[in-house]
Formats: sequence, structure tokens, C-alpha cells
Amino acid sequence: MKQKTPFLTGFSTQLYGRTARKNQDILAAKRNALREGNMLDIAQQLLDEIDPEILEKHSATKRVRDYPHPLMFWAFFGQVASEDSSCARAVARVQTWAQGQGVKVPSSGTASFCEARKALPLAMLREVHTSLCLQLDLNLPQANLWRGLRVKAEDGTSAQMPDTESNREAYPYAPGVKPGCGFPIIRLGGLMDLGHGGLQDFSFSKFQTSELRGHDALENYLEEGDLFVGDRLYSSYEIISRLQMKKVHFAGRSHQSRKIDFRKGSKLGPNDRLQTYLKPVKQPKGSRLSKEEWLALPEKMELRIIRSKGPNREGKQRVRYVVTTLLDSVKYPAEEVSSLYHHRWEIEVRFRDIKTTLGMDMLRTKSPDMIKKEILMHMIVYNLLRLLMLKSGQFHGVSHRRLSFKGALQVIGESRSNFGKVVNHPQLRAKEITHLWTQISERCVTERPGRNEPRRVKRRPKCTHWLQKPRHSYFEHFRSDSPQLKILDQIA
Repeated sequence: MKQKTPFLTGFSTQLYGRTARKNQDILAAKRNALREGNMLDIAQQLLDEIDPEILEKHSATKRVRDYPHPLMFWAFFGQVASEDSSCARAVARVQTWAQGQGVKVPSSGTASFCEARKALPLAMLREVHTSLCLQLDLNLPQANLWRGLRVKAEDGTSAQMPDTESNREAYPYAPGVKPGCGFPIIRLGGLMDLGHGGLQDFSFSKFQTSELRGHDALENYLEEGDLFVGDRLYSSYEIISRLQMKKVHFAGRSHQSRKIDFRKGSKLGPNDRLQTYLKPVKQPKGSRLSKEEWLALPEKMELRIIRSKGPNREGKQRVRYVVTTLLDSVKYPAEEVSSLYHHRWEIEVRFRDIKTTLGMDMLRTKSPDMIKKEILMHMIVYNLLRLLMLKSGQFHGVSHRRLSFKGALQVIGESRSNFGKVVNHPQLRAKEITHLWTQISERCVTERPGRNEPRRVKRRPKCTHWLQKPRHSYFEHFRSDSPQLKILDQIA
């Protein structure tokens, strides 16, 4: 109850007493403290790239939890961006943060953490990822586009996951693997912008599914003014004609089932021809189009065939035929179009950044729903690093294509503690951001044109036999009902 009687006559009314706070106000104050505490370290470091309002918008609950959604997002983010991605390490980080903020320190057990991570809204992760993709497109200068076109490449890859019953049901073993002796595998199809290196999205399917089924989902991201670069799997008549109907250009190696006769067609140059492709008489078995959609495809297409040479996996020069819908040989020179196909290999290097550097080759979660969230979080971390590399390169006049992805990840991890002191200090934060960009721009990778390394490893594997049957079926020779005495353990 408010006290209306002054403590001392003649003094200001500011000395009046205040009403007792309601329980809801106390809970709201604690919740605000949690939200403001999240602005420390990594969240404050990445404040310009990941808007806190996106995280707050998807936190509908008003309850005070040990792991609110914004805090859980950053804890999950730290797991993916760290070399030690264990849940125990993530819980230890949260405990350290909570102790410094003076709020309730969560338990050291990982059960509550995993439950809170499972409850993280998928819509939140999707919106953050979409925001990062949009920022990458906006920060890429028009001068970095090739001939005014945005070059995008697509390829397939895969990842393994823990051998749980639910994972096996959604994503079975590879063919020929005995039960209990392998890991479930998920096939991923990735669409990437070769200009800034950002990953547009992944398609999910079983390992036995063709990569082209993933293309059906990723094709929706292609828009007018894009140039799609793919290997010979994507250069079928159906895919090229579908892209043309969307006014999307294509460049890729000729399909393996189509024979190229370079003597035919209109000559545009010594290694450049215009040829007409006829629609197949029968619809291919693997086509996903309906009969009406197949009949709606054009009966013929005029395509441009470019002959070039390039190294194969053994480093030997081989003749390649690049097929493209860019028919103007003056506006789109043959040498440059052929070079774009060689740039397609960059998507393999970007997959290495995601799978090897960020550790997505072996996922850690134990349910299909969490597998999708974990892959999406890897995409968020990857695109955020690409965005920081793009910004730092532009700020210091360095090509972002020459910056080290691993170096950027190391700089972000080591400089994170410097941002805990700049909350509500924009000038200090701007100074730290400039220092962060400087460090990233200094991590340059030396360009080595024509480099070809054999696919060989020097370190020998350990002399351990492969698992040929379920682990529990092996006899453990050293198990005993009366184990030997361990005196030091008893003394401790």
C-alpha cells in the first residue's frame, strides 16, 4: 500500500514509500535480466548480424526458465561454432554466464539443456537463416556479379548421425550395412551462391534417394537473373527447359547420355557451337513431372556447346563440353563461361567448411526433428561467418574469396570475451567490431592456381578391426563377477 504521509515535513515527495511489487512484475524483471544478459559476449558480438527481436518474437512464453529461447539459441550456436560441441561444455558456459549475472545457476546435468534445445522453435531458426541470406545478398556489390548475373551452384553431399531407432527409421543405413554396424545417413542437396559463398538451403532425403529429388525443392530458390551451374547430372533436357521457363540461365557439363558431335551446328568460334536439342521421345523414368507438365515442355531448345580442357581427378587434362543457355557469344565469352564451370568445384570446398571445420559430417542429436534443427544451426553459423568475411573484406579492401573460413571462426571464438564489456557502449563496441574485421581480413589464404592434390592421407589408421555385428553380441573377455581390488579408488 502506498504511503502518503511524508517522512519529514517540508521534504520532497520523492521520499514517499512505494507499493510492493506484484509477483508478475518480479517475474518480468527477472525475464528482462535474462534477456539483457544474453546481450553479453557472443550475442553482443553478433548484434548487427542476428537481430535480438527475431529471437524475442518467437519466445512466446512469459515463464522464467533456466534456458529461455534466446539463451538457448546462443548456447546451441556456441555448440556448433565450438570444437568441443558436447552438451556438458554448453551447460558449463551457461552456468558461468548465470553466475556472473547473479541469476539462478542451472544444474550441471544435460537433461534440462537437451529438453530446452528440443523446444527451440524451428520457425526461429528459419527466420534467422533467411535474414542472414538476405544480408549476404545485400552486402554483395553489383560489381562482384558476373555479367550482371548471380551465379549459383548445386551439389549433393551426406552426413551421418547417431544410431538410434528413430534416426534409423527416418534415414536408413547405406545399402549392404548390417544392423548395429553402421550409422544412419541423410542425403543433403545444397544450393550455394558462388559470389559470396552463402548457402541458400539444404534439401533432406534418404541416402538411397537421387540428388535430383533434392533439386525439385531447391529450384524454388532460383529466380530470374540467376545463372545455375551444375555438373552433368543436372544437364538433362527436363531441368534445362524448366529453368528456361523460369528465365534462369544454365551452364554445366553435357549429360553423359547425350553424344556431342562438335561438327554440327552453327559455328561461333573455334571451340563454340550453337546446336539444337530435341525433346526425348519418351518421358524418363526418373522424371517427377506429370504427363501434362511433360507435354508442356518445349519440343526443342537451342543451346550453346563450348569445348574446353580441364584436369580430372588424377590431374590429367581432358576435353569437356559445357552446355549453356547463354547464346550471345559476345556478351558472354566462351572462356568465361567455361571458367564458371571450373568454379563449380568451390561448392565442394564450402561443403568441407561445413562438414569438416564445423563438424557436420557426424551429427550429434538423436531424433529426426533435432537432426533438422542441428543442420539448420550449422547453416546459420556458416552463413554468419561468410557474412563477416564479406564485411571485413570490403572494409579493408581485401577479396573475401581469399579469406580463411577457419581463421574467421578462430577470431570470433577468441575475441568473444572482449564484447562482454561493451554493453550499452556503442563507441566501444564499434571499436571492437573494427578490430574484429581487421583480424579476419589478415587471415588470407595464398592463391595457388593449378594446384592438384591427390586424394590420399599420410596418417595410418589404428589397427582396430571393423565392427561386423552389434556391439552387445561380442564376448567381453575381461568381464568378471569378482573384479580385482582397486585400492586407490577406495582410499579416495
